Order: sequence, then C-alpha cells, then structure tokens
Amino acid sequence: MKGRERHCDLSCQEISVIPKYLTAMKSKDLIVYILFAISAIVVLPFAAWALLSPYGSVFFLCVTMMYLFYFLAALVMLPIMLVRLCWKQTRARALLWLLVIAVYVPCFLLGNAWEHRVWTARWEAFTRRSQPLIAAINDYERQHGVPPESLTVLVPDYLSAVPDTGMRACSEFQYFTGEDARQQYAGNPWALQVLPPVFGVGFDVVLYFPRQNYPKQGYGGWLERVGDWAYVHE
Repeated sequence: MKGRERHCDLSCQEISVIPKYLTAMKSKDLIVYILFAISAIVVLPFAAWALLSPYGSVFFLCVTMMYLFYFLAALVMLPIMLVRLCWKQTRARALLWLLVIAVYVPCFLLGNAWEHRVWTARWEAFTRRSQPLIAAINDYERQHGVPPESLTVLVPDYLSAVPDTGMRACSEFQYFTGEDARQQYAGNPWALQVLPPVFGVGFDVVLYFPRQNYPKQGYGGWLERVGDWAYVHE
C-alpha cells in the first residue's frame, strides 16, 4: 500500500507540473505565442500586398522576413523539444513550445501560400499598368523605324509623362536599347526591367521582351511568366 501511495503521489506531482507552469505567468506567454502563430495567415499576404502598393515600403519586406526567421527557428527547435520531453524537469516547457510550433508551422505555410498568390496578383496588375508605356514604345518604333533612345523621348508626343511602376518600393522602369539590348536580352531591339524589393544580398528582376522569347533559365535564376512579363527568381 505504501508503494502504491508513493507512486500515486509522484504521478499527481508530475501531472500538476503543467497547470502550475501555466499559471505562473507562462500562460500569458502561451497566448501571445499562439496569437503570433495564427497572425501569419493574415500578416504575410497583407505584407505582400502592402509592399507592392503605391504607398509601400521595404518595412513590409522586413516583416515577412521576421516570420520566415521564426519559421526556421521553429524547425530547429522541434527536434530539441522532442528530446526535452524525456526529462520531467523540462517536459512542461517542451510541451508548451511543441504546442506553439504545431500551430505556427501550418499557419506560416498557409500564409506563405496566400502571400505568393497576392505577390503574383500584384505583379499581374503591374503588367496591365505597363501597357500604355509598351504601346508608346511600339508606336514610336513603327513611325521611326527604331525604338526610342530613352523613355523621355516619348514625352509629350506619345506620353504626357514617363510613368512609374505604381509601386513605391520599386517605382522606376529601366529601359535598354541598341546593340547592348540585343546582346543581353535574346536579340530584342529593346527591353524593360524592374528590380523588385528583395531581402539580402541577392536580387530578382522583372523583364519585358517585345519578342516574348523568354528563356526558362537565365539572368541569374529561373523565369516565371507573369502576363507579358517574366519574373526572374534568383
């Protein structure tokens, strides 16, 4: 009987660890962590939309990278917390973190998928906004036999002003023509380029070729068609 009573006492003490742990201020941390995990579903697609808006800034890119950093941290912590389950002293804290990880990982993956959809939709909207500029270059080329030397040549006969991209974080069109354009851009007489906002030392690029002869690989990455443009993923 004494052995059973002792075993019962130990079991009760072990079971009571989690409630005591959660009531000692840690329950507030749990709520904060869970809310942050769920927020990835909304914040990630919103950040992509805001980044490529007329009033966007690279701040929203930093927000996205913060969520990515915590996702990678969660993957690193997962096996560590599973090992810590083996010790009673660390079991309660490990269970808490495993719960947070179990919520955050699927929420991040879902938010990341929606972020990609928003990102693609914003670039598709950009390709439609760029049509007047492309039409003006084509009109100039038809009338003069050669593409304009620069975009400013189109003003005021073809455009009232040189347009921007409509995205504050990457507002400028880069225009290339002449022999350099033919050599660098698959024989096209001219090309347009936009540099998207990206995090880190690498860079992506969005290209427009009038001949639409985009390669599958090149320019430092692989190309994904977005409307009449091509997005180069480094």
